[in-house]
Amino acid sequence: MWARVRDYLLRNLGLKLASLLLALLFYAHVVTDQQRESRITVGVSLSGLADTLAVVGSPPTKVNVKVRGKWKDLIRLELTNTSLSIDLAGASPGRFQRTISVEDVRERAIPAELSKSLDVTEVVDPRTIDITIEPKLARTMPVAPRVVGAAPSGYAIGSAEVEPDTARVEGPASTVAGLDTVYTLPVDITGEREKIQRQVPLDLGPGNLTAEPRRFLVTIRIARAAAESSGQHP
Repeated sequence: MWARVRDYLLRNLGLKLASLLLALLFYAHVVTDQQRESRITVGVSLSGLADTLAVVGSPPTKVNVKVRGKWKDLIRLELTNTSLSIDLAGASPGRFQRTISVEDVRERAIPAELSKSLDVTEVVDPRTIDITIEPKLARTMPVAPRVVGAAPSGYAIGSAEVEPDTARVEGPASTVAGLDTVYTLPVDITGEREKIQRQVPLDLGPGNLTAEPRRFLVTIRIARAAAESSGQHP
């Protein structure tokens, strides 16, 4: 009996596999050709702001929208790097508000080849760009290394230096004016027993700050603690 079953299953195997593949392709075509609505994330960027101005804080970097269309077109959209540019040309210092409409997303974020087959039905969140714009300020200020972790027992930090020791920081006037020192990203000394050097950028936080230069050489000297050294070398 089992021999007959095996013979039946293996007879014309290639034709059966081809038929199964065609059936799956037809099913996929039918399913992906159906209409549905999906929630899509669209990137948001700000452009056109005058060089003398800066945005305070962290503006939204994405907007969630609902889009309706054939499932295969929605899949293509999700695989596309969509982005909506908000034009700040002509903006002045103070509060800037702009509503994001479905027309904005449809006309400026949906690729041209999909714009006729997809319909943006709703802007979910955020619906408004609400930011503060300030004059830009640049200052040169000291740079200090930030050290984290602890040296092994019997060892201690001899010195921690950064080169260069100043940076030109630029950004919103209120943010830059409130700084007196900027710090590097943390350098971990856990387990270190001798001098280490790391090239690290500054930790500028979310305040839309830029700095020159971009990277700094942190040198940390670690040596045996004085008490232990004196005990070993009387």
